Amino acid sequence: MNMFIRSTFAATVLISSANAAALELGSGTNVTFNAAVVSNYLFRGVTLSDDKIAGQLGADLEHDSGFYAGVWGSNYDNDGDNEIEIDWWGGYGFAINDNIDIDLGVTRYYYADVGGHSTEFYAGAAVYGLGLTLYYDDTLESYYFEGNYDFDVADNTVLSTHAGYTEPDGADGAYDMGVTVTYDWNEYVALFVGVVTHEEEDEAFVAGVNFSF
Repeated sequence: MNMFIRSTFAATVLISSANAAALELGSGTNVTFNAAVVSNYLFRGVTLSDDKIAGQLGADLEHDSGFYAGVWGSNYDNDGDNEIEIDWWGGYGFAINDNIDIDLGVTRYYYADVGGHSTEFYAGAAVYGLGLTLYYDDTLESYYFEGNYDFDVADNTVLSTHAGYTEPDGADGAYDMGVTVTYDWNEYVALFVGVVTHEEEDEAFVAGVNFSF
């Protein structure tokens, strides 16, 4: 159920680890791990790596009850300095029926040695495959709303579409949009390429490989 969180990390694509073999911990709990090398770390239409390569690593813990938690990290550019971002989150996802899922949770964004950490709450729904999520950053007092939809375009190939709008406190809002194509090479490796546009930024491209295990 952490599809909504992942969409903000990747900015253009929901990188799924659903096909990976989960490590069973017993009592209905399992864990999966993921790693990625990306040409550009994009967050909501904005490059955080100055259009440079980034390495990313994460883990997801899920319980049959619907509760989940996770941690994810990436390098990013801070005025020419290479820094580390670490995010962790927890939430609860449940199904209303076969076509509607609900997701509620909170994420903590932590920037090692830099500061400016923030906490963001989110509420999302997947309605007939359309993912809609509202985020509120309690630290920055800003809102972000996004919609995501995936299309199966060929065997093992998914076209992911994304649109988002941010409304910061005391500033003008801005939209971002993106399209990404992901190819599942096998059970553990996926290749992806995409493009995003932001109302106040230059168009940006991303390509990479994601490992799920």
